[in-house]
Order: sequence, then structure tokens, then C-alpha cells
Amino acid sequence: MKNWENRLSALLLLAAGMTLAAILVLNIWIAPPGSGMTLVEPESRPESAAESLPMPEPPGPVNLNTATLEELDTLPGVGEVIAERILAYREAHGNFTEIEQLMEVDGIGEKTFAELKDHVTLE
Repeated sequence: MKNWENRLSALLLLAAGMTLAAILVLNIWIAPPGSGMTLVEPESRPESAAESLPMPEPPGPVNLNTATLEELDTLPGVGEVIAERILAYREAHGNFTEIEQLMEVDGIGEKTFAELKDHVTLE
């Protein structure tokens, strides 16, 4: 009979331990209704913090002929790679004489140009 009681005690301790672990790990709170506790749903978060942050607008039109990599990087549709290509184009061909020359930069097509044209200047 003693052996049976030891096994039952061990089984009850194991069950209690697993229940406590589930409460702690899964953050499950058990309370009777009306106990004053309320269920608070966690705030929904976007899948990526980067997705929730809007791209900063450039302070004004960016001068294609004097802009730095960092300034070009603020333009819509332009990341670091495209900004480097704009600088390389400017280095190879000299200053831009028309904004439409942006479409000669590898990676800037009509769609990207349409996003950029109101944000750049040659002055």
C-alpha cells in the first residue's frame, strides 16, 4: 500500500508542477468571474516595426547636382543602392541638365521617376 501512495503523491506533484509551469509559461490567469480581474488584450503590433514607420519626407526638393548620399536616400523609392547609382551617374556624366535624366540611372524607371519628379530639383 505504501508503494501505491508514493506513486500517487509523485503523480499529483507532477500534475501540480505542470499546471504551474503552464500558468507561468503561457501567462494563463485563472480567476472566478466577478473577482475584480479583467482580461486585458495585448495591443496588436505590426509584423515589422519598419512597416509601421512612415518614410520621412525630405525637407524640400533635393538638388540632384549637389545632394549627398544621405539626402538622396530620403527620396521616395530611392534606397542606398539607387542613391549610389545616382551619384555614380553624376560622377560619370556631370551635372544633371534635365530631371528626366534620372531615368537613365539603372533602377529608375517610369514608375520610380513619377514618384521622384516632384521631390527633386536642379537648382
